[in-house]
Amino acid sequence: MNLLHGARSTARGRSVELDFVRGIAILAVMGFHFHTVNTGHAWVSFIEYPLKSFGHEGVNLFFTLSGFLVGGLLLRQYAQTGQIAARRFIVRRIFKIWPAYYVLILFHVIAGRHPRDTFLWQNLTHLQNYFGTSITQTWSLAVEEHFYLFLPAFLILLAHFRLRANALIGVMAVICALVLGARCAAVVSGNLEAAFAFTQYRIDSLLIGVMLATLYWMKPEVWRSLAAKRNWLIGAVALLMAWLALATRDVALDESIGFTLQAIGFCALIVLVVEHSGDLRTSWAYRGIAWLGLYSYGIYLWHSLALAPGDYLIHKASALGVPPLLAWPVVLGAQYVIAVVLGYATTRAIEFPFLRLRDAVFPDRRAPVIVPPAPDDDVPAVDGKVA
Repeated sequence: MNLLHGARSTARGRSVELDFVRGIAILAVMGFHFHTVNTGHAWVSFIEYPLKSFGHEGVNLFFTLSGFLVGGLLLRQYAQTGQIAARRFIVRRIFKIWPAYYVLILFHVIAGRHPRDTFLWQNLTHLQNYFGTSITQTWSLAVEEHFYLFLPAFLILLAHFRLRANALIGVMAVICALVLGARCAAVVSGNLEAAFAFTQYRIDSLLIGVMLATLYWMKPEVWRSLAAKRNWLIGAVALLMAWLALATRDVALDESIGFTLQAIGFCALIVLVVEHSGDLRTSWAYRGIAWLGLYSYGIYLWHSLALAPGDYLIHKASALGVPPLLAWPVVLGAQYVIAVVLGYATTRAIEFPFLRLRDAVFPDRRAPVIVPPAPDDDVPAVDGKVA
């Protein structure tokens, strides 16, 4: 995301605000997966509750944010030229996603931590969300890969009919309604696993993000009007938090209408964070979470390797008679540190070099964006550096 004022972007041209949203998502995912010590203290359980309860919701946030950002890459081009360069888009996505992903798969082949028939062909073909994988966190990457193929083809079809923003949003809303209906039918039939993981049941979260990107790129006056309703955005985020705290325990309810409601709430969160972070964006906590967001893809890929050391520390602390209350922060903190270090190292060693190669060989050819700021704030402009 190119930002009109330097205070809202890093040296790499990224949006600090959207990296902050990524950071929230990856914290939720890590906390959900990491192993912990049962201390028996209610206040520790209270602290752990958001960490241990909202990992799936962190993935939903990643989906909605991906729809907003990746959809924005194509919609900016469509708004400027009326065309979609699908081939260049897909090639640039490959440089972004595949190198780090296939290094992870190669690592697991060499390390032999999982039988190959439990992950190899499934992950190589990006069908792991349908056929399962022992590298469990990669199921969501398959959904996103399918989305990267679907979205440009879908937008090319709509561009052929010269559809304007309202029509684009209308068509996507109809598809989201159909996806919601199909997912509800899967839940009613008892197929909760499919409703959770199959692309045809999850793509509405991504499309809702694309609808938000359509407002940003093709109806900026509506975006500004939406952004100006700060209290409404705060209310929507508060309702989202109430849903996460109270309704997600009902798996059937959450996997039916819940995923769609979450995506809508996450759109409100994205607008609120982008437009109303204010002085918070200069705080150490905000910047720290945004820093995690910068490395969130690498952390997501590799964080499962922190589980075994976590288990070792749990068993070691028990054998040595370490009080659970003392062992708890050490065990949980060690897993976070290991995951972040792995994500940082692999991002710097793999993802960033391939992004530099991508930009040298397949540069972004979209026209630069010059947008006047809104009366009371500046409007971010999406570009390839954030996706």
